[in-house]
Amino acid sequence: MFSREEKKTLNTAFFNQFVRHMSRHHSIGGGGGRWESYKTGVKGLYFRLLTTPFVGVAIDIQQKDPEIRALLYDQFLELRRLLEAEWGDDVLYESSHYLESGVEVSRISIKLENAYFYDKEQWTEITRWYEKHLLGIDVFWDTVGDIVKALAR
Repeated sequence: MFSREEKKTLNTAFFNQFVRHMSRHHSIGGGGGRWESYKTGVKGLYFRLLTTPFVGVAIDIQQKDPEIRALLYDQFLELRRLLEAEWGDDVLYESSHYLESGVEVSRISIKLENAYFYDKEQWTEITRWYEKHLLGIDVFWDTVGDIVKALAR
């Protein structure tokens, strides 16, 4: 186990190198200049890099109104073929997922099997995996972002 400070140091080291690595890519979907904090343009809709308890990428629908959250989640279900074309077919769909903070979200995610974020020897593989899936979600968002944005208004 790592202490809180050790985890913070490792997180900082990983994400500093990740930002440098991803700086050669430019978002076509409008996510802004920082891949690790992609801007969707929809309040309460986040693309997240997961580090614990597993390495993954998630789309979190964190709308306070459960009806709006359900509506957006259903729209993502309708668009699932497009997302799976970018991510593959191992996508997990959860209409109800609780964050560590206790907040309920709808989550769509994919994970890297047998990876441990705090093992520096795996960082090259994790970086490549994140890169592939972030570029995939960027293509997906370029295709469907306007549809979701119109629905969220």
